[in-house]
Amino acid sequence: RFQPSFNVWEGNQLLVGVDWERSWLLSNRNRQGGRSVTQLSPQDNNQTENVWAFYLEDSQSLLDDKMVVRGGVRQTMGTTSLDWTPFATTLVTGTNNYTATTYSTGATYAFTDWMTGRVAAASGFRAPTATELGANFTTTPIGTTIFGNPGLSPETSQQFEAGATFNWLGGRFDAVVFQNSINNRIAPITISSVGGRISQLQVNNPGNIVVQGVEYQAEADMMQTFKLSAKDSWNWKVFGNGYYNFKMIDYGAQVGSNSYMATRINQYGMDVGTLFGQSNVEMPWSFQLLGILRGPMWYNTEESLSPVFFPGQIRNTTVYQKDPFWIWKARAELEVLKGVKMFAALNNIFDVNAHPLFIATDQNPCGANLVNQNGACGNSMMGRELIIGAQFRF
Repeated sequence: RFQPSFNVWEGNQLLVGVDWERSWLLSNRNRQGGRSVTQLSPQDNNQTENVWAFYLEDSQSLLDDKMVVRGGVRQTMGTTSLDWTPFATTLVTGTNNYTATTYSTGATYAFTDWMTGRVAAASGFRAPTATELGANFTTTPIGTTIFGNPGLSPETSQQFEAGATFNWLGGRFDAVVFQNSINNRIAPITISSVGGRISQLQVNNPGNIVVQGVEYQAEADMMQTFKLSAKDSWNWKVFGNGYYNFKMIDYGAQVGSNSYMATRINQYGMDVGTLFGQSNVEMPWSFQLLGILRGPMWYNTEESLSPVFFPGQIRNTTVYQKDPFWIWKARAELEVLKGVKMFAALNNIFDVNAHPLFIATDQNPCGANLVNQNGACGNSMMGRELIIGAQFRF
């Protein structure tokens, strides 16, 4: 990376840059059992990536530094090569080139010493991976065959936002409304489904995904905010961040999905927590409590679900809604000696049986189709977990 910057005139700064990157992905997968067991290729196919990028960004401060205007543009040129992968004789090896021009622009304005506003617009892209370009593999044990497509173009996106930051003694609150549009998104579509065996092809979906919502962040030092008359050694902070997508539409939803909601995106989410303790004492200590809310999600799962609870499922096509859930965790720390800290953590305090993504969890009755589960029943995240340990710094 070569990235010099120049002060062109007062209040102006110009940055120019050249980036180069070459990376390799090498992966193997071994099944134990000797010659009687057929080896399988990795599902992340081997690839080589070579990228050049040229860009510039300029910023100008105005009105006695109350206002800052910024803009930039970037030209990216890359090549993606699908390389030979062990036990993957059907892959379509080769090299694909791509180019993308992206931009960013925006402005901030300090209305008062406690309020700053901002607006911004930007574009982005994601190049297809080698797996998406030339894959030909079958997932097991269900039997979904996914084919790559060497004619894929990069995904592109455009985002617009407007927000403001508010500051007070010991606290800060930031909120922004936004719109994000994803174009030419790369996704597998089902081209055949016979006897439970599915064939899918990676394509650029002509329909856009449009997400509109609001995000926020907040934090406050409660001692300063409420002017509590406690010793300086005491600390008490509260914090949180979250979002709500009031629009998340997939204009290219597959026929048979039964939903136009954008998939694999939570409609809302939130983290809230507090940190309490003492510092600058003989044995500093702290206690933190954190809650994580995962909002509803719409998901065209690759799981084979139970026909009793999910009749008429077309795997990888039919969209189901996941319910929201909370997870709470806590952590306590005590510095017994200089550089020696004892800690205890309790994760998933209420032992919630859920999963951020998958629909069928490990429970009875089973929401998965047991015929295709190899004796298991769905996927659950970690249950209640207690951790006790020590930390040494030197």
